[in-house]
Amino acid sequence: MMNVAASQPTLQTAAYALGDRLPRHVAQPATVAEMAEVLAAASRARSAVAPWGAGTRQFVTNPPTRYDLALDLRRLDRVIEYHPADLVVMVEAGISLGALQAVLAERGQWLPWDPPAPATATIGGLLATAAWGPLRLGYGGPRDWLLGMQVVLGDGRIAQSGGRVVKNVAGYDTHKLHLGAFGTLGVIATVTFKVAPLPERIASVRAVFATPAAALHAAAAIRQPPVQPVALAITVAETVTLAVRFAGVAAAVERQLGLATAACDRAEEVALSVDDRELWAVPSTPDDALVLRIGVPERMLAAAVDAVTALAPSQLTICPGLGLMVGRWPMVAVTHLPALRQTLAGMDGYAVVERGPAGIERWGPPPPTIDLMRVLRQRWDPAGILNPGRWMVE
Repeated sequence: MMNVAASQPTLQTAAYALGDRLPRHVAQPATVAEMAEVLAAASRARSAVAPWGAGTRQFVTNPPTRYDLALDLRRLDRVIEYHPADLVVMVEAGISLGALQAVLAERGQWLPWDPPAPATATIGGLLATAAWGPLRLGYGGPRDWLLGMQVVLGDGRIAQSGGRVVKNVAGYDTHKLHLGAFGTLGVIATVTFKVAPLPERIASVRAVFATPAAALHAAAAIRQPPVQPVALAITVAETVTLAVRFAGVAAAVERQLGLATAACDRAEEVALSVDDRELWAVPSTPDDALVLRIGVPERMLAAAVDAVTALAPSQLTICPGLGLMVGRWPMVAVTHLPALRQTLAGMDGYAVVERGPAGIERWGPPPPTIDLMRVLRQRWDPAGILNPGRWMVE
């Protein structure tokens, strides 16, 4: 039975810039049908709805401009179907990635995905905010593992896209439009993934370098065949640290660890990380930090690193092979954002503000598909109730 309660302070987090604006109501549906009832009623009343998972990614981009109802999805946390022999699992969107990985691990399988806060963040929230991690280098992003999705639209209609099997070819992949749409085109209800066997061994090399350029040079060498890292990350903070991760058959991982170590001949320090989970843990970010997600073509990565480090970030994470960086600055560095965006535009790059002061232009130039997304927004959420103001689709 659906639970609709008065405003709950537990839904307000320091990371979510709502100030004192708590919702008047919180809905906690236990089924997809109940979620559809909530959204249909909200659409009729034109009440603004903010979908809510674990709250770990609510700080990303703008808070909603209106906020009447929090749609708490954490009761939708079940594994609906799991077929280990077919490497396919279907789950409700409120299940955490950590809980899903625990179920898969019992059968020697996993979903190769390492976004921030994987233990607590919900599947729906991670997909809606396009969360990713360094494993994207070796395994691709979550869209590459996504088979199908059930979404509740803003007026309560339930839409199904994709399938439940790997070789399904029917229909259109409209479910992929919801990745990174921040709940403005619909609320993710259920998700079907293909999964993978757990690697026999996972291990990493950690190397400390004098400069980002030296670390980038080593990363480029490590990406040459026969070395095949599944993740690469350079952290620029008090030191410059390159982390290289391998996964697969134990003997192959052992060989590649040796090759990667040899490629780090310019490093000041090199160490093997047998239990590497701590090495790849995403550091916490202070609430008063400016956080930018930066992307450029891979060929421009070194030049972009030079441009970004000129801002003297307190921490910069670089993902060679992906052309992506995440920078964390003191909030006062926001004054450099226009100049940085202009520089990155000359490299065919961009900078998105994941966390920043109110009123700032978070997105930069809109993508070429923005008009199509606005048409879909009007058709799928005619009353405009889903996370108004959160994303550039407004």
